[in-house]
Amino acid sequence: MLSVKLGFSPLDDLLYLGEHSWSPETVKQMVKLGTEIPSYRRAVENFQELTQVGVSKSSLGHLVKTYGGKMVNQQRLEAEATVKPPAKDEVITVREMPRPDSEVMAISMDGAMVNIRGEGWKEVKTVSVSAVEMVSDEETGEREVRLSRHSYRAGLWEAKEFAKQQWAEGCRRGLERAGQIVSVNDGALWIWLIVQMCWAPCVEILDWWHAVEKLWEAATALFDQDQTACASWMDSQKSQLWNSQLRQVMRAIRQLCPRGQPLPEKVWSAVSYIFHNRRRMRYKQFREAGYPIGSGTVESACKLVMQERMKQAGMRWSRDGAQAMLALRSVLLSERWDEIWASLRPPPKPA
Repeated sequence: MLSVKLGFSPLDDLLYLGEHSWSPETVKQMVKLGTEIPSYRRAVENFQELTQVGVSKSSLGHLVKTYGGKMVNQQRLEAEATVKPPAKDEVITVREMPRPDSEVMAISMDGAMVNIRGEGWKEVKTVSVSAVEMVSDEETGEREVRLSRHSYRAGLWEAKEFAKQQWAEGCRRGLERAGQIVSVNDGALWIWLIVQMCWAPCVEILDWWHAVEKLWEAATALFDQDQTACASWMDSQKSQLWNSQLRQVMRAIRQLCPRGQPLPEKVWSAVSYIFHNRRRMRYKQFREAGYPIGSGTVESACKLVMQERMKQAGMRWSRDGAQAMLALRSVLLSERWDEIWASLRPPPKPA
């Protein structure tokens, strides 16, 4: 009597269909569209138009969450491996340190909020790593700083876990072998604590526009409704700040405040901000050294990695779904999709 082995599909093995009814390349493109396009519905419509292969929104969402979850786990293991101390009897081997893309490398960090179901608005912490180069403007011939070859890592992490994740990304990009590391950030204390813990010695730079914003807040409080005087005073102080003349800026603020009276809250906040960040505000010296003074790269990273895909109208995410999407978006926008995808799918079945 002929016996039939139910569930045995030689053609599935030959085509390497694995756990899905689609080929690996089909799954790869489906997940990529679901990661890139800011709506599963639109991603499904695009996929069906391109391939004439039907797929539901729920199926696409499941695939993104599945493969994104694998990426989340891979990032976690990578981050743990970079900080794990050797066991007592373990043979210590030197970890490979990749070469950086440029002599000067930049690392910046920031946070942005996403709506998580059952939790409300939670902060996504993001790190960007870039090569720093001096290039000549084609029209004027003037030399200017340019950041390129960006990579990102983002997640719903507390600061302690984020410190491991950004360290892993920095090590992957060769920051340990860079001639100089530059970190441009806003004034958030948790960011500077991570920078000092992981990347010292490092050139710490306070983002130029955050410094200007603080001065504007003080000017608004000092001049009340006199917008003309306020703007004129700010033009002068921005020039002083641009040339690293912080004493003159502080003196200008003091001259507008009556002695013996407490400073207005916003003025005091600006004075404290300048004082505590004074070593990070040497903008003239930083520009002359060819360092960036703006954190636009990581602010753009927050928009690219998270906001463009995850803050569309009415969107709310599960925590696992958000982590999965952030992991995949980080890989995609770091231009590592093909490199990473091979590690996310299961190995071929033995012959």
